[in-house]
Amino acid sequence: MIKPFEQETIIVDCPHFNDCSAPLCPLQNIDAYIWYPDEEICHSKKFQNLPWLKRQRGVVKLKADKDKYFSVRMLQALKQVRRGIEGINPDQPLEQANKAEEKWVREHQKTRRIIANENHKVG
Repeated sequence: MIKPFEQETIIVDCPHFNDCSAPLCPLQNIDAYIWYPDEEICHSKKFQNLPWLKRQRGVVKLKADKDKYFSVRMLQALKQVRRGIEGINPDQPLEQANKAEEKWVREHQKTRRIIANENHKVG
């Protein structure tokens, strides 16, 4: 006998969860999601110290191109958001977009190490 569908009740500890339109929510699995600089950012005070959320605010503050997107992986690769930051062009096939993301992360992680090494030079 097949049992009727039972809806599972999920308790979410966020007052904004039901009326939030942020595409990147810390309460969801967001590995495959993307965010554009003109989209909403999570408002929950509980998550405001997440490094990638701070970088989202930095991207908005520096007025990055609103037609290019960022993934959480890209935001996590950034040590600091700097003027001229750009996301990835969405007008490309998925396979090329994945390669573009890999390249973007590699380049920004490399930049991060160079800056860190320059800061620790003995003068």
